[in-house]
Amino acid sequence: MTVEDVQEVPVLIVGGGLTGLSAAMFLSQHGIDCRLVERHKGTTILTRASGISSRTMELLRDVGLEQTIVERGPKLIEGARWRELGQPANQIPWVVIRSNGLGDLENAVVVEEPSLDVGHLSPTKPYWCGQDRLEPILRDEAVRRGAHITFNTVMDSFSADENGVTATVTDRGTGRTSTVRAQYLIAADGVRSPVRESLGITRQGHGTVGCAMSVLFKADLKETVRGRRFVICYLPNPDEPGVLQMPDVPAVLQLFDEERWIFGFFYDPRETRAEEFTEERCAQIIRTATGIPDLEIEVQMARPWEMSHNNADAYRSGRVFLAGDAAHVHPPAGAFGANGGIQDAHNLAWKLAAVLRGEAGEALLDTYEQERRPIGAAVADQAWIRHTWRLNDSEELRRALREATLVSTGYRYTSDAVLGPGYPEPIPTEHDLTGRPGARVPHVWLERDGGRVSTVDLSDTTFVLLTGPDGDEWAAAAEKVTAATGIPLSCHVLADGDFTAVTGLSRDGALLVRPDDFVAWRADSAPEDAHGALQDALDRILARP
Repeated sequence: MTVEDVQEVPVLIVGGGLTGLSAAMFLSQHGIDCRLVERHKGTTILTRASGISSRTMELLRDVGLEQTIVERGPKLIEGARWRELGQPANQIPWVVIRSNGLGDLENAVVVEEPSLDVGHLSPTKPYWCGQDRLEPILRDEAVRRGAHITFNTVMDSFSADENGVTATVTDRGTGRTSTVRAQYLIAADGVRSPVRESLGITRQGHGTVGCAMSVLFKADLKETVRGRRFVICYLPNPDEPGVLQMPDVPAVLQLFDEERWIFGFFYDPRETRAEEFTEERCAQIIRTATGIPDLEIEVQMARPWEMSHNNADAYRSGRVFLAGDAAHVHPPAGAFGANGGIQDAHNLAWKLAAVLRGEAGEALLDTYEQERRPIGAAVADQAWIRHTWRLNDSEELRRALREATLVSTGYRYTSDAVLGPGYPEPIPTEHDLTGRPGARVPHVWLERDGGRVSTVDLSDTTFVLLTGPDGDEWAAAAEKVTAATGIPLSCHVLADGDFTAVTGLSRDGALLVRPDDFVAWRADSAPEDAHGALQDALDRILARP
């Protein structure tokens, strides 16, 4: 074993899944150097975490990846719309059903049929792109922007002090060990997070729901399915219950593959070890669950995993931050997990960038936990409710459900980086994207250079000030603040009446929007000293001394 010189880097990221790769990409977007280490040899080959919410698509749109994802993913359509169009073969309906067997799909119950019509909420919409395809997209963009990413590399140990983190990492291929000195460490190292465990951070929740097995298999089900399509079908067979899922088919085909499927089921490890689920045993379980005893099945892959419901009691420990599954984990119902991890990374990246550039005080980093931990708990609960409800419908569970776009886009922050009254719960019962501090800025289409741009598009890496048609005073104030602080702050005087109509601002009112698109401060009308008010607001939000 050889030891190299110490490598110094502002941020070290441990874990190269969707959360870690997103963190590397967003930090690089802000011009922050980072190093990412991932123990696996490359990005995942497993098809999972396919649903990308409109909110996550907004973040990926900001880095120029929207069209890439659209081109590489299958064409997704609302279930009702798919039926109206005559069930086109080149589109996949976003519908979750429950059936007593594949032979009884005519009587299947539609459990969930999320709306893709979010044009009133967002400049983009949800898409379907599996983790096996999204991870390389994020990796390539992060590297293009300057991130240093090494796979087949493990962090052996780390120690933190008041000034940073010192880590020892080993290239598993060469055996070469090196030391990395970083100012901050992001732990995106998964459900079992060695970093979280070494810090002694505990978790709260229902704990381990059960051990599950995901089986990728081939079987000719065309005659059985008969064109009835879905992304998920719950099969509550009393002998072998499970979930049948549409695999993320190659985009070049753009066809629903009625021969390749994914089946998931729970098992008790006290009775059966994971390795005892042979190909034939998995095939027999699938036959029982689907109600087709003579179905010919070719099992291509079987992978065990653990379904859990937990939220970390802390998302920060000094110079170390937890993100993604290391911070929060829950059942996959609702497709909230990967989206939450990417949104964690985005929230943390702009704050780290502001502190590292000297634009913000260290206390700004405390707001990562203040904002994301309540969201992590609330989303985990929504996933838990969905998982339980899909298997056992009840009116009580139905009332506790929040509509999917509320969970993914309508959530609110209460923190020191938001100047306004707090919220009793992070996920409301109905949308209120009207420019209130702590909520994402409302989506309004604007005309610019002969094209269309959304208000959501204006704050990709900087603070922006949005004001009504009589807001010239705010524009002058923004210039003064930038000149005095060096902090980029652009002002957009919006002549379009839709903006003031949606926000309820007067013609000279303004919204101060953070780099993550969330409203940080609101002035219903211009005060006598707009410059002083704006400077004070920005100083408080950024925890500037």
